[in-house]
Amino acid sequence: MTTFCVAQLAPAPGLLAADGVLRAADLGATADAQALAARIVATAEAERAALLAAAAEEARQALAADQARVLAEGAALLDGLRAAADSLGERAEDIVTGLARQLFERLVLETTPQQRVAASYRRLLAEAPPKLVNAVLRLHPDELALAEGWEWPVKADPTLAPGACRLEADSGQWHADFGAAASALSKALGEPNGR
Repeated sequence: MTTFCVAQLAPAPGLLAADGVLRAADLGATADAQALAARIVATAEAERAALLAAAAEEARQALAADQARVLAEGAALLDGLRAAADSLGERAEDIVTGLARQLFERLVLETTPQQRVAASYRRLLAEAPPKLVNAVLRLHPDELALAEGWEWPVKADPTLAPGACRLEADSGQWHADFGAAASALSKALGEPNGR
């Protein structure tokens, strides 16, 4: 039987027929099948690459959309926090100013005439230069008795308001007024109830 076979074929091991015999027409089909399989594999790989690229792009867009949403929510929260802080600051400022105004008004009401004229006198002591020549301290007539033991001679001046005093000397004149200072500070603290 060996003289019958002219040549021995070596087909791919995966394409062997079950009984081990292939016809010549089948050999062409198997070659076509290999080329077709290669094209199918190449097409599948191209589709896989396209699907991976599309999935990656979709994921990138979803991530970008989520990032934009989170940033927008964060910005909105930050704006809300800033508005709340500003509102709290304004309310706190109003409360503190109101308390300061109430305390100041209470202190002014509780201040005695002696304390008022003494405050004006201390102001003059701080502002006037030392060693004044011919210095005279002028007070409201009702407060002359309150100036006992002060540095300068005291004279009455009915034009001065209670709590005010004026120091006159050859080198100039100095004026201190408790009522005017209290009024200026009250204005600086603002009117009650925002008026």
